Amino acid sequence: MTTTGHEVAVSPPAVAAIEDALRAFAKALRAIQLYLPNNPTRATAIEQARTAFDKVWRVASPLEIQIKEASFVWEERTVYLDAERGTDGLPWLLYRDGLRSLQLHSGFETTDLEALLAILHKARTALPDDDDLVTLLWVADLATVEYRHVEHDAVGDMPVMAGTDRPGVAVFAAGLAPLAVPSAESAAPGEGPPPGMVRVEDFDTTLYFLDTREATYLQDELKREYAEDHRKLVLASLFDVIEGQAAVESQLEALRTVDQLLIEFLTLGEYELVALALREASTASRRLAAEERVMTALRDLPARLSEPAVMSQLLQALDESARTPVASLLEGLFVELRPSALEPLVAWLGVATASPARASIERASARLAGAHTTELAQLLEHENEFVVRGALRLAAQLATPAAVPGLARLLRGRDPKLRVEALSVLGEIASPAALQAVERGIEDSDRDVRVAAFRVIATRLHTAALPRLLDAVRRKELRSADLSEKMALFEAFGSMCGDAGVPELDALLNARGLLGAREPAELRACAARALGMVRRRRLRRPYSVPPTRRMLSCAAPSRAPCEAARDGTAFVHRQ
Repeated sequence: MTTTGHEVAVSPPAVAAIEDALRAFAKALRAIQLYLPNNPTRATAIEQARTAFDKVWRVASPLEIQIKEASFVWEERTVYLDAERGTDGLPWLLYRDGLRSLQLHSGFETTDLEALLAILHKARTALPDDDDLVTLLWVADLATVEYRHVEHDAVGDMPVMAGTDRPGVAVFAAGLAPLAVPSAESAAPGEGPPPGMVRVEDFDTTLYFLDTREATYLQDELKREYAEDHRKLVLASLFDVIEGQAAVESQLEALRTVDQLLIEFLTLGEYELVALALREASTASRRLAAEERVMTALRDLPARLSEPAVMSQLLQALDESARTPVASLLEGLFVELRPSALEPLVAWLGVATASPARASIERASARLAGAHTTELAQLLEHENEFVVRGALRLAAQLATPAAVPGLARLLRGRDPKLRVEALSVLGEIASPAALQAVERGIEDSDRDVRVAAFRVIATRLHTAALPRLLDAVRRKELRSADLSEKMALFEAFGSMCGDAGVPELDALLNARGLLGAREPAELRACAARALGMVRRRRLRRPYSVPPTRRMLSCAAPSRAPCEAARDGTAFVHRQ
């Protein structure tokens, strides 16, 4: 199979080379706008553009690109897109003055690159009375640059002014006859208005008279210019110095400036700018091969913000702020932090009141904890109770199995409330290891912990806990337990025991002692409820409460069995 020349021209390496060259050209134009001619960053950006265009001639010579409002197109492929900057973008700068195509020849990077950059910079900063871009290109007459432009009403093509052999002569793209540039005309002496006379008609027909659409456009541009945050441009310039500057001292000085700006942005509550700086630092540390001091300073930027003292002050400021922060901004900030920031975060969650920032910080903290589950599991064993409570809250939201070992160790702690919360989180995780740890709560010394364990087992239908549940049902201490604990135990047992548990429950409900005594009424009612949950059709028949309470009579009558029967519970009755 043969490969055509067009297929070679539009190969991925060719597209990539052209994209790199145009990006380097745009970056060099931005450097000219921001830096003085003697600045090393400006010289570095121009040199990078030269190197990029030198690689282009191997895949496309000459390079002809079509100019759209927000993009450059080569061979029907978009090789440069700048939709975010809008009217500040490089494509719009060329498009607004009528340029529709640009052709660059080999040698452009050495002869005309800086001249074209200077022309574009002059066109961007031109006043209304200055020449437009087409006029500047015509006057410069660049040897390696050809272009095509149209009139503002887009009716016809204007002449190509560069690359001609006859100065002052324009060649029409449609193949018409050459057109010489006319010389300046002046009125004959004595004709026209007297010198210095101003007429209203001159202003009505002037070229710079604005219609409604143009005036609206200028007003919108002014509003956009004043609304734009120039601090983002400052950060971009500093990271350009860090990535493009070869001198280590210059890179370190730029990093120190970024560090100072981060503190100021945090003080002002500008979390979006802080997140932007941290993202840029993370990107630069991945793709930059610099000296170890520079790499260490880049990695230390998020590490400094992750220190417990700094995070504590930040959380206090958020808690006391009357303005509710946007959750997406906080998540963008916290995702760049180090795991050391988790400790003050979870401690704050353990004691924070219902402040406007709580929900946002909790979501952002959950995202950070989800990326560092190992550190979250270690915080479950922290000596500070508030840290443990905050870690429990995040572990419940994430339901990560990595927290199971720490939660299991919490079940051996002294605080019953923490043990109950740990059981609840284990129930949310519901992994085999988590449910196995829940079984320990069946034999806990605290009543609330046992009830929580019974409910988790019943909810998750953890059948492996049946032997321990059976031991709890047979335990004599159950007779002295309160009704809620008995109900939780028997509901857990009845929901999973199946046919094998019916004899045990039947004995509790109907068996008599040596002197004809039966079990306490509450215990028998709970057994009846558990039998109703077994759903064993063969041994179960409908039962309605008779007028007399002969069947459920006892020394101390209780309403619990009757209420259980009225709830629809059916059980076995032995004569």
